[in-house]
Amino acid sequence: MTIESNATTSVVGDETTPDAKPAQSGPAAPRPFVGRLVRLMLRRLCDRADDYVLRRSLRLAGFRGVESIPTYTMPSELATLYNLAMWCPPGARVLEIGSYLGASTCYLGAALAHRGGTLTCVDTWQNQTMPEGERDTYGEFLRNVAPIHDRLTLVRKRAEDLTPADIPGPYDLVFLDGDHSYAATRRDFDLVRERVAGDGVVAFHDCAEWEGVSHVIGEALACGQWALVGKVDNLMWMRRANWSHASPQSRRELPSVDP
Repeated sequence: MTIESNATTSVVGDETTPDAKPAQSGPAAPRPFVGRLVRLMLRRLCDRADDYVLRRSLRLAGFRGVESIPTYTMPSELATLYNLAMWCPPGARVLEIGSYLGASTCYLGAALAHRGGTLTCVDTWQNQTMPEGERDTYGEFLRNVAPIHDRLTLVRKRAEDLTPADIPGPYDLVFLDGDHSYAATRRDFDLVRERVAGDGVVAFHDCAEWEGVSHVIGEALACGQWALVGKVDNLMWMRRANWSHASPQSRRELPSVDP
């Protein structure tokens, strides 16, 4: 009986040995960059969809050309403020300290127009802390926010001059973007933290560029009473902590500030 084989032979020295049968390869494994490319394309599609929804929401709220309002807040941060306001409950109350020309006010207000909420803005509109110098910006602000003016309560004061009647709370979202020195940021946070609703959010702008803002955030997180929720570029937000596992020693009061 003859046995047929596909194996070949080769001669090594004086010995004849069969060659190994070549391995049969299966389907080629997908290259890593293909998966990354697909994820990148999906991410871009999602970003475009989010951008379309945001622009449509702004138009429905009555805004045209809001992107042209001068601002130090990045587009990604403005979109995040819009989302934070959209995540608030129906009839939400939102507080903004530091409104400048109204770009952030428009994005917050557009979301609140859909949520049936209201927005309180605190500013002198005299540009004291802005790099371009002092000037009256109140008229320009009013023109920019005109479509949502009926949802706004405007408090034209310095933050240190606010009274409990000016910002009664409770607020579902507080956005702090005023004076960024440590003393001023700490004063603003101390003023609003007891006026934040139980599940409310406090957002800080310029958290990565101003030491005073970062210092206050660090103190708030270190005391164990607040928990970091998220960060986008130069915007960070947190809410009152509700730890599942925490020791009594982990909670303490914020350090006092010398007057």
